[in-house]
Amino acid sequence: MSPVAARSLDELLAGATDRAPLKTADSKSAATFETLRIGGEPFVLKVVDGSSDWLAIASHDSNARAVCLWEDGVYDDLPPSIDSAVVGAARLGGSQPWPAALLMRDVTPSLVGEDQPVDLATHAAFIDAMADLSAHFAGRLPATSYMPFVDNYRFLSPAEADRQLAQGTAGGPQPHIADGWRALAVQLPELAKALTPLLAAPEPLADTLLRMPTTFQHGDWKMGNLGRSADGRVVLLDWDRPQVGPWTADLAWYLAVNSDRLPESKDDTIARYRAALDRRRVETEDWWDKQLPLTLLGAFLMLGWAKAEQDAELAWWEPQVRTGLTLLES
Repeated sequence: MSPVAARSLDELLAGATDRAPLKTADSKSAATFETLRIGGEPFVLKVVDGSSDWLAIASHDSNARAVCLWEDGVYDDLPPSIDSAVVGAARLGGSQPWPAALLMRDVTPSLVGEDQPVDLATHAAFIDAMADLSAHFAGRLPATSYMPFVDNYRFLSPAEADRQLAQGTAGGPQPHIADGWRALAVQLPELAKALTPLLAAPEPLADTLLRMPTTFQHGDWKMGNLGRSADGRVVLLDWDRPQVGPWTADLAWYLAVNSDRLPESKDDTIARYRAALDRRRVETEDWWDKQLPLTLLGAFLMLGWAKAEQDAELAWWEPQVRTGLTLLES
């Protein structure tokens, strides 16, 4: 029987004591956090109102997907290598999906420190768990609520940023997105021009990728969502963008969003992920050489604006993006 979401914070937090506000620097949404204790054990409460949260709005989260995963039993079905930390959920809006709440064990001591270096063993565990998650759900996708894959390439787009700025939505990187793409157009004018149509209409890329092998993807393997527990499991938080997508989508985002914190090269990380799939007997030969460049192109559509004026970073990304564009046109 699938878990049932509570209908109030009183129900979700029965017996809670020592409630106190918590500020998490790595959170980019407008969610609020509290620490608390239940039965003497530490927990964290996350409350989100998707009607005003920039990320929920931009990713078209109309039904609190992270709560849907609780209601549909997905957290209980994760591979043993991954710890979501989620132990309860609530829908606080009556018949409406928002606001919503998640109750999590307090895994703060296990999380990667803000702006701290990540050692190779921890990074390797992240990549292995990423492969484990993808392989675990291959061919048996959970019946739950997913973010449409194309929304990856829309929620950080210039058009979405302009829309949210015009509406006065608070929070998020919207003020920086247009500036970043303008700077990139000065630095790499031909590449920026080639990307402009996809930034406006990413459907050709998303459609091409969805014709390739797909599986369950978490959607946000950034360091702020990651950690390593004492028992060796990988802590993976923020499940608001679950999706059915190509096997290398999470990898491409991981490389883009964590680029300044990787303890090995991007190429070695890519090889590490493929080797982890090989160990799980995932056949990659027929699709890898096309899918990977296309998902790297997609990751650059999402975060290319943040890489302007980073010469060393762009030196790696530019040929990957050009390869992806060539494959998309072929």
